[in-house]
Amino acid sequence: MALFAGTYENRFDRKGRVSLPADFRAELPIEGNRIGYVYPSPRGGALEACDRAFMQRMADSLEQFDMFSDEEDDLASIIVSEARRVAIDGDGRVVLPPELIDFAGIDETVTFVGRGARFQIWDPAAFTENAAQARERAKGRTMKLLPPEGRE
Repeated sequence: MALFAGTYENRFDRKGRVSLPADFRAELPIEGNRIGYVYPSPRGGALEACDRAFMQRMADSLEQFDMFSDEEDDLASIIVSEARRVAIDGDGRVVLPPELIDFAGIDETVTFVGRGARFQIWDPAAFTENAAQARERAKGRTMKLLPPEGRE
């Protein structure tokens, strides 16, 4: 599974394409068609993006909910059904669907933000504001690290 880390800013070109950061491209499979998935963040304000393996993992995770339950229906509706496949061209550029650009309020420049197995795509000003709020909320919090795989 991919590991996306770091924050990068890029501009759209005249044809509406934007280059994925080189570090992010390196995390995506090279063989065959390079495809990613982009969907509106359930928390609003940004787009989420991931590789096929993570999108499959999210779709499979919906099975934990009762079939036809509100939880299953809501999450399938806001993630899987709104996700769009995006092709990554040979130069590492993507064209984001217009409805997703509108959702995130993106204009000429985007900020890519690594989130581990996925990354976010933000309007730069919105990301700056969100990052300041997150930093404030995180003050004093701690995190328990999971043991390395194979150890307990």
